[in-house]
Amino acid sequence: MPHLISILGLSFLLGMRHATDADHVVAVTTTVSRAKKGILNSALIGILWGIGHSLTVTLVGIPIILYALVVPPRLGMFLEFIVGLMLVILGLLNLTNFSSKFVGKFTQLTIHQHPHPNGNTKHSHIHLHFPTLLNKSFHHLGAFTIIRPITVGLVHGLAGSAAIALLILSTIKNTTLAVFYLFVFHIGVVLGMMVVTILLGASIAVTKRKSQTVNHYLVVVSGFLSLLFGLYIMYQTGLDL
Repeated sequence: MPHLISILGLSFLLGMRHATDADHVVAVTTTVSRAKKGILNSALIGILWGIGHSLTVTLVGIPIILYALVVPPRLGMFLEFIVGLMLVILGLLNLTNFSSKFVGKFTQLTIHQHPHPNGNTKHSHIHLHFPTLLNKSFHHLGAFTIIRPITVGLVHGLAGSAAIALLILSTIKNTTLAVFYLFVFHIGVVLGMMVVTILLGASIAVTKRKSQTVNHYLVVVSGFLSLLFGLYIMYQTGLDL
C-alpha cells in the first residue's frame, strides 16, 4: 500500500509539473489573453486544455502500456516540431486577430426588401446570414473558445505522450497500476493547468481594469512570445529530424 500511494502521488505531482511546461504556458496564455475575461472562463480554458491533453495521451499511451510498443525518438521529435508549428500559428492568430476575420469571412451580408402593407413602398432590412450550421454555432455559442484550448491540448498531448508512456513502462510492471498511474497523472495535469489559467486570467483582469491600452499590448506580447518560442522549438527539433 505505501508503494502504491507513493507511485500515485508521484504521478499526480508529475502531472501538475507537466502542466507548467514552458510551451504549455505560452500556448494557453495566447488563448486566455484573447478570451472573454473572468476567473471562471479562465479556469474553463485550463480544464478544456487538460481534457484535450488527456485524451491524446490516453489514446497513445494505453496501447504502448498494453503492447509494450516503443515510439521511435525521430517520431517524438517530429511531434515536438508540430507543437512548435502550433505555437507559431497561435502567435499569428493573436497578432493578426485572424479568428475574428475567419468568422467574418463566413458571414454574408444581404439586403432584403419587404413590401409595405399599402403596396406602394418597400422597407429594406439588412440580415446577417451564416452559410453553415457550424459557423452559426461558433458565432452564437462561442465554440471557438471551446474548441481552441481542446485542440491545443490534443496537440500537446500527442507530443508528450511518448515520454510519459516510456516513463510508465520503465517504472511500473503491473498493467492495471500503470493505467491507474495514467489516470491520476491526467488529474494532476488538469488541475495544474486550471491553476495556471486562473492566475493568468486574474492577472489580465487586473491589468485590464487599470489600463485598456496595456491590456492590448499584453495580447500583442503574448502573440510575439508564442511566435518566437514556436520558431525556436521548430528550429531545435528540425536540426534533429
